[in-house]
Amino acid sequence: MPRVLRGRKLAQVLLWAVAPYNSPRLVLHSRPPQARDILGSLPVRQVWLWYGRLAQAISRRPVAGGGTPLAALFMNRYLHPQANSSVTQATFNFTAPAYLKDHSIVVDALAYHRRVYLTQERARIGSSTRWAGIKPRWQDPGRYGWTRGTPLSMHYEALVEVPLRWQITGNAEEKDILYALGMGFQLRTEVTVNVTNSGAHLDVTFSRFTAKVVDVYDFNYSEHITVPNPDHNSRSPNAVCPGRDRMVVYHTNARRMEQASLAAPFSLESAPWDLMSVTSLSGPGRVSL
Repeated sequence: MPRVLRGRKLAQVLLWAVAPYNSPRLVLHSRPPQARDILGSLPVRQVWLWYGRLAQAISRRPVAGGGTPLAALFMNRYLHPQANSSVTQATFNFTAPAYLKDHSIVVDALAYHRRVYLTQERARIGSSTRWAGIKPRWQDPGRYGWTRGTPLSMHYEALVEVPLRWQITGNAEEKDILYALGMGFQLRTEVTVNVTNSGAHLDVTFSRFTAKVVDVYDFNYSEHITVPNPDHNSRSPNAVCPGRDRMVVYHTNARRMEQASLAAPFSLESAPWDLMSVTSLSGPGRVSL
């Protein structure tokens, strides 16, 4: 299924590193501001080093559970493309933290997936919707390669939108989700069910229900963002504009790093998590005929 927001990371490269969580200074721009591209005037390797210092600053920001923020993990991966050289390592695998798995945007999306499987709500597929799940498979099992009376396995993948307002109103964990995964990511679920005909409806029991996050970490080169400067007040001779507490970062600099093989977009995928203990998702269901 195509990613609706693919290539529209804007600046979601976690740039809340050294500003207060609710700082209004983290402003995403859709039009070029009246400011020069400071990083654009530097050699590309210096730009890469500056991004690395930004990732280090982000990694020091605390998040629930005490782990490394996803935004820092993903930026470090982006800045070290040699890790992507092997076909078997092309996708970056990570463990989704509880503050992502248990957030209401994911919980609500999972409830929607269940309704799709039970043919209670139309599935969003690309720019259209259609009925999916158990009912069309019951009506035409041969089309789906299924034999009635045997376990039925299905999967569904759909976009979960991340509110852009979190850059201002979100807590530390919500900012990490936004800046790591952008304004949307794909949530994929996989289920196995047993289906019994009870006359006017089908009785459904779940024997498997798992979920995982999939995404592409990339940039829209036409966008830019105002970000806290990790070199502010630094005395290092390599510091970039230490007198500035913030900078406008144009994503054309991401393209420069990629063209110099210093950075590269990549696919990412979380380890699946089991949802069979969540009865609101895995409990028995019914499908009307």
